[in-house]
Amino acid sequence: MSKIGIIGGGNMGSAILAGIGRKFTVRVCEQDARRAGLLKRRFGVKAADLATVAAGSRIIILAVKPQNFDEVLGRLRGRVRQDQLIISIAAGITCRYIEQRSGQRIRVVRAMPNLPAQVGEAVTGICPGKFATSADVKTARQIFNCIGKTVIVDERLMDAITAVSGSGPGYIFYFAECLEKAARSMGLSPTMARELVTQTLKGSARLLERSGEGADVLRGRVTSKGGTTQAALAVLQKHKMGKILQQALAAAKKRAKELSK
Repeated sequence: MSKIGIIGGGNMGSAILAGIGRKFTVRVCEQDARRAGLLKRRFGVKAADLATVAAGSRIIILAVKPQNFDEVLGRLRGRVRQDQLIISIAAGITCRYIEQRSGQRIRVVRAMPNLPAQVGEAVTGICPGKFATSADVKTARQIFNCIGKTVIVDERLMDAITAVSGSGPGYIFYFAECLEKAARSMGLSPTMARELVTQTLKGSARLLERSGEGADVLRGRVTSKGGTTQAALAVLQKHKMGKILQQALAAAKKRAKELSK
């Protein structure tokens, strides 16, 4: 069983821990004492210092925030061995940047999971660095399949992955928020509005996944000529919802590129 060290026990680090804890031997480095205590109570994992985690792990997952990334890389410099695999989930941090900062030919895989990792329903984009092997990519895929699904992409597409699925839950939650507000304005209680919207989103997503049909086909099925759905969609189309989404994703991709190192 591979020994995995997770550096950073925040929302995503703990989600990964929850998914892989039964399949891998895991150690965690978390400096915040309150958070470390929470991880111990929830998962039975006692936090260790960075040097201990780095030395005792075959795979090191860097799950720290981008603003803390350089500090962690600096502390890891000289501690990472060539027989170890580094997996980074930091947005905007390229494989090349990590390789250069390490000062040696280390094996790096970059991953971009999203927030549904917390319920085992993430989608994670994965790309290998210059020195990573096909076995390393397979290993990364096995790890992130524990918290959802994975896709393998060229690193040049990671900004697009960030814009679509990395940030995507934010768009879905905003849509749900707006739909709930509209439902309440029609006299539905907050509880009923939340239940109707949540189940409609859940059921629609499941149907889209299981039917094997495109979203356009399914939309056609629920849209009767002259019916209520068509009336609502006419408003969305009038206000160019499709164009708005294209612009939103383009803005997210542009920002991801600006933040890249």
